[in-house]
Amino acid sequence: MKDKRQIIKAMAVIRRPRDGALLVSEHLRPPRFQRPLGGHVEFGEYALDTIHREFGEEIGQRLVNVRLLGVLENIFPWQGTTEHEVVFIFSAAFADEAAYEIEEQRIRDDTEGKDRVIWRAPGAVSPPLYPDGLAELIAGG
Repeated sequence: MKDKRQIIKAMAVIRRPRDGALLVSEHLRPPRFQRPLGGHVEFGEYALDTIHREFGEEIGQRLVNVRLLGVLENIFPWQGTTEHEVVFIFSAAFADEAAYEIEEQRIRDDTEGKDRVIWRAPGAVSPPLYPDGLAELIAGG
């Protein structure tokens, strides 16, 4: 049925060592929100492999010390449909220390220019951070 969609995603939480800021993708069109980088798990692909692929495609960076923090599940309305997403949340670090100094960048495979990658300050409450339950998972991880 077109008005329902089930999605499996993988995202990675990366903290900047000097201040604890969280690397996020910011959706620039309404509704504005932020989320960790990552994306859809392709059929036959493990979530861990998705993280490595997505970071290469989106910002050209390699990751190290990748480990599973937990899995979040949400059901929510989105653009006239109901989406059911299952999200594998990983923690990770950049292989290249210089990547922590890039303040803002566009996502390479975002041809519409609707997202950018920035560092979210610790304790920020706006715009909303998704997926739901992420802040609690990070605090416990």
